[in-house]
Amino acid sequence: MPDTNCPHPLSKRDASALIGVLANLEGLVWTTGVDDHAVQKLLTRLESDGIAAPPGDSTEVRYNLRQALNDLNQQLRYALGEYDSPHNSAPVPR
Repeated sequence: MPDTNCPHPLSKRDASALIGVLANLEGLVWTTGVDDHAVQKLLTRLESDGIAAPPGDSTEVRYNLRQALNDLNQQLRYALGEYDSPHNSAPVPR
């Protein structure tokens, strides 16, 4: 999918809600509150959208998903106006 702006803006309420959902999902993936099958399905989806890097091995699946969720969260924060410029990806804790 090409990386272009959406034709219609996202409301602040919706952006805030998505930030919370992504943060909670990232935490659940980190604490194994999401089963491995669901983690793989989510990662596969984000890979197909060009958001997540494919894991180098099976131990990287949860890490790569958390990284992708965090990066999306930061982009929403930028869209919401919390940052003056797009946020560079920073590694999430292992």
